[in-house]
Amino acid sequence: MPRLAGRAEAEQQLSPCEKALTTARAGNTPPQGTPQLQYYVTELAAPLAWIDVAGHCTDRFAEGTLRNAQSKMVVALLADKYGQSAPEVTPARLDGVTTASISASALDAMALAEDRAGFAIEVLAARGATAGATLPLSDMHKTAAQQLVSLVDTMHSSAHTDPRQKVYAIENLLANPVTIADKASEQNVPTTAAIEMDCARAEIEAVTSTKAKPDTDTTMILAALVAKHAYTAMQLGYPSSDAALFE
Repeated sequence: MPRLAGRAEAEQQLSPCEKALTTARAGNTPPQGTPQLQYYVTELAAPLAWIDVAGHCTDRFAEGTLRNAQSKMVVALLADKYGQSAPEVTPARLDGVTTASISASALDAMALAEDRAGFAIEVLAARGATAGATLPLSDMHKTAAQQLVSLVDTMHSSAHTDPRQKVYAIENLLANPVTIADKASEQNVPTTAAIEMDCARAEIEAVTSTKAKPDTDTTMILAALVAKHAYTAMQLGYPSSDAALFE
């Protein structure tokens, strides 16, 4: 039978991962000559699409979360140019989440990262010399840590040891309250931004190192949490370039 040109391609069914990647990448690589306003409108869909990528695409959790934050920064810059509202920095918590299909060890590692960040920011906030280090930001981390621990307690009836240490070594932070050397980006970055990004990276490691991949809903919920930390870090001055975010 003769083949109708384009028919096979038109009948192809894209997987959820492919659909998410297509939408997310549309803003990253607009056709040459695309008007900047049209580029802005296209880019508005990218942040949520990258969360879909994190949830639907195997082994793309880190990419989806970090590019969500990166694309929000692009939207924020364009929004300012066109007099629109930038994506807001929303609370990075798990309000209303009562279950998660992921290992207790992963949730414990995330709770530890949140608690460590909350303690560091609280100490810096008390000294009053670190931009962005506020008690509300510290409280947000501590609330997220408590929510993660509660999730483990709810999911596992056996005795659960709370992973939070409450107090952590912060000599390096106290010695560098304004800017600090960031190993990942190999740059000096604002100290509070480094704390936020360290928390995000630790949580990415917690999720991606699990042997059994969590279900899509759980992955997307956790991706949104991590991405909010990354976006906050960038709002505070962490570099949003590929070179800084991806090894």
